[in-house]
Formats: sequence, structure tokens, C-alpha cells
Amino acid sequence: MPLRRVSIAIAALWASYIAAAALSNLLPHQARAFGSLALIALFSMIAAAFIRMPSLKMIASVFASTVLALIVIWCWRRLGDPTAALGPIPSSLELLAFAVLGVITVGSAAITSLVFPSTGRAHRVRWIVFGAMSASLITVCALASRWTDRASSPAALMQRVVMLEQSANLTNWGERQELSTALAILGCQREAREIPLGPDAVGSTLCEPPAAVDSPSSITALPWRDAITKIAAEHRLVLIMEAHTISEHRAWIDQTLPTFRTAGFTHYFAEAIAEPGSQLKARGFPTAKTGVYTFDPRFGNLIRTAIKLDFEIGGYDAFENDFNGREERQATNLAAQFAGRPNAKMVVHAGHGHIFKHEVRNVGRYMAARLWQKTGIEPFTIWQFSNELPNDVYRNLVRQVGPITEPVLLIPPPPQLAEALFPESTVQPAVDAIVVHPPSIGREPADRRGAFANGLTQIRSVWLGQEWPVVISAMTDGEPDTAIPLDQIMLRPGETEFELWISQPKYKLRAWSLKGPLKIDVDNRSTSLQIKTRP
Repeated sequence: MPLRRVSIAIAALWASYIAAAALSNLLPHQARAFGSLALIALFSMIAAAFIRMPSLKMIASVFASTVLALIVIWCWRRLGDPTAALGPIPSSLELLAFAVLGVITVGSAAITSLVFPSTGRAHRVRWIVFGAMSASLITVCALASRWTDRASSPAALMQRVVMLEQSANLTNWGERQELSTALAILGCQREAREIPLGPDAVGSTLCEPPAAVDSPSSITALPWRDAITKIAAEHRLVLIMEAHTISEHRAWIDQTLPTFRTAGFTHYFAEAIAEPGSQLKARGFPTAKTGVYTFDPRFGNLIRTAIKLDFEIGGYDAFENDFNGREERQATNLAAQFAGRPNAKMVVHAGHGHIFKHEVRNVGRYMAARLWQKTGIEPFTIWQFSNELPNDVYRNLVRQVGPITEPVLLIPPPPQLAEALFPESTVQPAVDAIVVHPPSIGREPADRRGAFANGLTQIRSVWLGQEWPVVISAMTDGEPDTAIPLDQIMLRPGETEFELWISQPKYKLRAWSLKGPLKIDVDNRSTSLQIKTRP
């Protein structure tokens, strides 16, 4: 057989494998590995059954095209989308995943070439066999996609809350953090913060706003808008921390983005974003497939703002099993955004300690320290400090800051405060600035006036349905139900009056029970919307 014909077969197979990988990238992250494996294996089997070529040459062609395709996918995951084709796989398991994909692809072709030889009787029924296999594959991929959507729906989140509340105890801190995070996403911010997340928080209570400032006070608090304007003008790389259980941290970052954009910032990268930024911007809104913490409506609104301001958007997290591997990969992914871009200016949205740019005793070097080393650009780091448990340090601080209704910044942080918050840091202060959020927190579901409510529209409503718990969501009109809501609230048994806060006048209301979406009717003839289930 001429070499030209073998080369054409290799090129055709390689192209089909890359097309299969691209198609699998349309699936949810959790289903991508299955989609790639199934599609590539199916394409190799079809090629082996229908291309008239001796078995050994057919297998050799499949092997060559598989190796070439895996190299392209590997480069794609390194230089573009770290979840491409195979989904979020820890780097320690990545080579194994590629090996499994390669072995199954070549093995499928080898078996098919032997079962459906062009001279055998089985060759006549190959259309029926592969037609059935294709239909099965499409069905399974569709079911996997639908399952992922349901797993990240308000109903599934409520189910998780109910289960955790029934099983959580004072020693299982991981479950308590998961419960707190889920409650915050469902709009129950006070409930989320009242959950002790560590032994030192047990028995604590949230503090109330101080009546007056302690005198004398040595703390100088700066209005946040003035401070951010100055920071944006003087720095090229700004790292802002969030606590995953506090929605107002995302709301504040949302408010800062216009100032950063005006100052020439070009990139907004968030640890929590798991899908390619180009795909997210092309769609125009975040969905349940965008990430994990992005389920929070405040995070969804933040992403909408970044899209509207035309930031280059992306994620940078790494799926590593060890501390050093994850921090190193995060820093590498972010540093790549500066390569060959002398005018790039970036806001990095990170969780907790990832923003520490100095070594931490007993822990090591976090992402920020490694990013500084890789880029030569010293990051300006901002920590957010809110009314949560334990709050002895926060309680004492707000007494010195005095009554505030909006966040203020401490630049640099007072030495005593920095040492109390970050005792293990080898350099003090451990961060360049601390945002102090107001202590006032509403009581859900009827009092949810949060930060920056002056720029939002209040929707007062009454739930007349007979199912609890229930989640009521305000969705952007024109977006599908898989989009992240503008706001949402979970109602406990017996709760009826509630309020939502949204950033735009055109919206639609949706409701979910533990069983799934509910059909509702909305009556707007009174001062409060009347919402009831439809028969």
C-alpha cells in the first residue's frame, strides 16, 4: 500500500480525534473525560471497520494519529484550557489519563479490525453495529450533561443543605464549611456566618454595629473608592482575597472593576472560574458550568460586570493533590498571561491565603509569592475582613473604626492587627491592605439589604405556596434557567415574606423545591409580589 494512502489515513484519523476532543469540550467539565474517550474510541472503531487497509497498517495508522492527537490535547491543556478534553484532572494523574485514552483508542481499532475484516461476513452488518453504538453514545452524553445541570441546580443545593444540617456536628469542620458556603449561595448570609468553622469559633456570636468610635483611636480608615482609585493608578497586578462563605466579598470586587478598567486594567482572572474565558464571554453570562463558587448570584453578577467591561476573563486554578503543586501551577497559569504583553494589568480574585506574597511558616510559599518571582512584578495584595466567626479581632477593630455603612481600607494594615490575623507570616504586614466591611447584616428572608443596595432594585414578595424549603430566584429575562440568578433566597418551612435585590429592571422569577423546578404564578397587583404554585 502506498505511503501516501497511509499518510492520508493518519491525517484523517488525527483530524477526527481533534474534532472529538473539541466536541467533548462542549460537555460539562465532569463529563468531558467520558465524552472524549467515547468519541475518540468510536471514531477509531469506525475507521478500522470502514477503511479498507490491512490490519497491521490500520493499527499502526491509529497509533500514530492517536499519539499526534494526544500531543495536541496536552498542549491545549497547557496553553489554553486546563480542563480541555479530559476535564479537571490532577496533574499527578494526567499522564495516566492520557495513557488510558491512548490504549483504549488503539485497542478499539485493533479489535474492530479483527472483528470486521473486509473479507468476512461480519463486515456486512457494520452499519447496524456502529449506528447503535452512536445512538447509545449520544444518549449517554446527553444524560451526563443533564445530570450535571441537575447536580448544580438550586434543588440539588437545597438537598445538600438538608443533608448536611441533619449530619453536621461540631467536629466535622469540612462539612460545616460546605454547609456555610451553600447557605451563602442560597442567599442566607447571616445563617452562613453563624456556623462555627473551627473549634475557636464555637460559642461565638456575630457582633453588632458599634454606637460610636472608641477614643482615642490610632487607626486611619480610607474610603474604599478613593483608595482603589489610587491603587489602580499605581499598580499593575492586584490580588484580592475572598472568603468562600461570604458573598459580600464578591459584591465588593464587583464594585471595584469599573475603577480598575478605567485605570487600564485588562485582565480579570478568578480562581473559581473553570471554563474558558472566551467561551464565557461569547455566551455573555455565567451558568452552572462556569465553576463552583460562581454558583453564588453575587459572583455571577461580578462575572457579568467583567464581561460588560470587556475584561479578558479566565480561571487559573490547578487540580493538584498537594500544596506546592497547586500553588506552582496557579502561579504558572497566571504568569503566562503576562508573557509578551507589556501593557497587561491584572486583577486576580483568589481564595484566602493564595494572595500571601511572603513565605508562611509551617506552610510554605503561596501562589502570590511564586507569581511575583515568575513575573518580576510585585503584586499589591488586599485582604477582606468581615463580621464572621470567630470575630474577637473584628469586634475590637470595628470599635476603633467606628460606625460604617460601606467598606473602608486600612493601608498599610496596623501592625497589631496584621500580627493578630497573620501570625505565621515571615513578613509583616502580610498583606498590603485590609478591607473592613460593615458589621451590619440583615436577617433573612425578609431583611436582606446588603452592601451597595443603593444601586439595586428591591423586589418584595410573599410566598403563598405550600412547599418548603423552597428557593426563589430572580433570573435575567432572556437567559436560560441554567444561568446564574441575579439573586435568590431559600425559604425555610413557614417563611413567606422575603426580598430580593437585583441590578436590572427586566427579570423573571423561578422557584425550586427539593424535587425540582416548580410552576408558579406571580401576581403583581399589590405592593408585594404574590407568588403561588400553579395547579
